[in-house]
Amino acid sequence: MGSSDQSDQVSVTLRGVLAEHLHSLPSDSDWAGVSLPDLGLDSMAAIELVLAIEDTFDAQFPEDRLVRETFATYQSLEGVVRSMVRQP
Repeated sequence: MGSSDQSDQVSVTLRGVLAEHLHSLPSDSDWAGVSLPDLGLDSMAAIELVLAIEDTFDAQFPEDRLVRETFATYQSLEGVVRSMVRQP
């Protein structure tokens, strides 16, 4: 699997995980700048989301990234997940 294929798979997989934890979902074209709190991601849902991301990607969420900014937008969360997947 090439890096572009892996990148696409991370996005698809992460969106699937998010779909289980958000009250509403944006159309495919709106994901980049979407505000996750506006879609229903509160602190309790964020904790559940972190656990689901760790299980799904078989990687530990970096402790220093467990901050509000990480969960502010899809783009910021996706960046953290991509860094988790790239780590050996």
